[in-house]
Amino acid sequence: MAKINAHEIVDVVINVLISSYGNLGYASFKIHSIRPNGKKDRYIAKYSFIPRDGGDKRIYYEARVNIKDKKLVEFEEIKESDLENDN
Repeated sequence: MAKINAHEIVDVVINVLISSYGNLGYASFKIHSIRPNGKKDRYIAKYSFIPRDGGDKRIYYEARVNIKDKKLVEFEEIKESDLENDN
């Protein structure tokens, strides 16, 4: 397992979101957890943000990030209650 660099993981997630939604504004973006995925160089990040056109409704996602090649491997929308699994 590669040594975790949370900054790299956050950068990958933010770059993908900006390419999909435009500038999010850092106030609305939150990383809730980052943990190893069990595969070399891959981590699971749970995050949320409020889309600019979404009022104040926060959207939650789980993403698998490959920090070696700086790519988002896959992501899926989750519920806020899914964040509890990391505590």
